Amino acid sequence: MLTATRQQQSERRRPLNAARRFQIGFLGATFLVLLRIAIGWHFLYEGLDKVQSGVHGKPFSAEIYLRNANGPFAPYFRGMLPDPNSLEMLDPERLKKSWADMAARIETFYGFDEGQRAKVKDLLAKADLWADYWSHNPTNAPDVAKYLHDLRAAMLVERDPNAMSFELERAYEARRALEADRKKLTEPIVAQTEALKGAIEELASPERKAKGEYRPPTTPLDVANVLTMYGLIAMGACLILGFLTPFAALCAATFLAMIYLSMPPWPGLPDNPKVEGHYFIVSKNLIELIACLLIAATPSAHWVGLDALFFGARRRRRLARREGLAGDDEYADDLDARKAAVATRS
Repeated sequence: MLTATRQQQSERRRPLNAARRFQIGFLGATFLVLLRIAIGWHFLYEGLDKVQSGVHGKPFSAEIYLRNANGPFAPYFRGMLPDPNSLEMLDPERLKKSWADMAARIETFYGFDEGQRAKVKDLLAKADLWADYWSHNPTNAPDVAKYLHDLRAAMLVERDPNAMSFELERAYEARRALEADRKKLTEPIVAQTEALKGAIEELASPERKAKGEYRPPTTPLDVANVLTMYGLIAMGACLILGFLTPFAALCAATFLAMIYLSMPPWPGLPDNPKVEGHYFIVSKNLIELIACLLIAATPSAHWVGLDALFFGARRRRRLARREGLAGDDEYADDLDARKAAVATRS
């Protein structure tokens, strides 16, 4: 009872605008909720579209973003790719070993018998002959040597901390040309690998095939693809529903930061070939990133969202306890001031 009386006295002595000084008005709260829902819708639709791409056409892959990264963290993004520069494919011995490893995994998966394993060895022998012929072909050997030379030169510039801005820009431009050369060189190798894989799988018995399809080992790229697709859906749904909003908004901001840093619109860096419009330092991703941080820092889901249902009571108790402590402190300060005034008069 005494505490309630002190709080009432404190409220009467408090300026009229003190309680509302840092509050957001109705329109501000409405637009913050709409901003949260709009960003959530964007994330949810992007995730659903990437999932549906595997049903209606070519499955989604983050490879293009990781491979074309040109920002300060480009080496780390490219490092998530298996054989990012196709050096394993262009080396005949390493290529043969990768084929042998693939054949061994398929044999184990389908449980090949001795006869089937012998046929696999024949297929590998023919593939090895093809690899030797392709690598020593007078048409291919000079192109491979040129690609490796240009790649080494670009990587030396990228890893040089003292490289000038124009040197880095030339290295990034060279990367684009190297990517076209890499695709051209590896296209027949990829086709041969797929043909070899299909021929080995054809040796499996119908009973073994009915049990499931062989899948290659999971790579960091596969993990990134799954996390991107379903992470976008989860973050979007949480933002729309207002559930675990601060955590979802921080995850969304982290994801946007990775996208922004993969191809940042900074001076001295080439433009993103797939970007809409022109940007200098500030891009759409950066703006949406800042908006996600704003959502994480404001209780919009406690105004409209599931957070109010699951965590609203705890938040109200915390705010009430904080207001109570603030009221007691103001009452104690006022009481000390009055005591000091009485002592001065006497």
